[in-house]
Amino acid sequence: MKTYTKRCLLILMSLCMLVSLAGCSATKGQRYKSYIKSLMSANYLGVTDEYVRTTGATPDEADAMYLQNVTRLADNLTSYYGFEISNDEELAPMMVEIAKKIYGKANYKVEKVYQDNNIYYVDVTISPINILNQTDADVKAYIEQFNQRVESGEFENYTKEEYENEFAGGIIDILSAAIDNIEYCEPETVSVRIIETEDSFYIGDEDFCALDMLVIATSDSEPDVASATDSAMDQEVPADETAEDPE
Repeated sequence: MKTYTKRCLLILMSLCMLVSLAGCSATKGQRYKSYIKSLMSANYLGVTDEYVRTTGATPDEADAMYLQNVTRLADNLTSYYGFEISNDEELAPMMVEIAKKIYGKANYKVEKVYQDNNIYYVDVTISPINILNQTDADVKAYIEQFNQRVESGEFENYTKEEYENEFAGGIIDILSAAIDNIEYCEPETVSVRIIETEDSFYIGDEDFCALDMLVIATSDSEPDVASATDSAMDQEVPADETAEDPE
């Protein structure tokens, strides 16, 4: 079981895109607030129109940024739950779709813009999505039931890939069922610094990661996924004699 850690991979389109000040009649506060709103909407909701207008990115670039972000979440979740489905043509896309739906529940509010020692900041208040803790009891119960199925010999003729997919399918079902009634943690506020150049502005890597780390809450406990994903593999699982041995 790997602890769930939200890896903040730098999303280059969102972090390095300088926003030009040319031809913009809005006040600095309005510009900065709109920029942060568009950044959050594009990365987590897949709503990219304002981001494209604000930054000058192309629609394809903005869509690619969003897909990279949801794929990152899907990868983090599969790592957390300890299974490997990257090569499965059905389950891998399902996990990406779940990631989209989870991020679609992102709860945030871009609030005040203020200036301190000639530096502008934007406050963003985020209520972290609590789906990992919300589903913890169901996941643990599922693992216990799955281990009982293992002990009964249900999977003795499964390949490793078939076994992994069977286990992953149950976790995916639990996450999917929780999305419509998502729960949230207490809101927290991050002050994002606006980095200004002579004719443009942007936010830094650390501030984007600070926002990203709050969107989904980390888990309070670690379900013993290893017991489910490893116990059948401790037995001799016959490989498909008509195919190559799974790696």
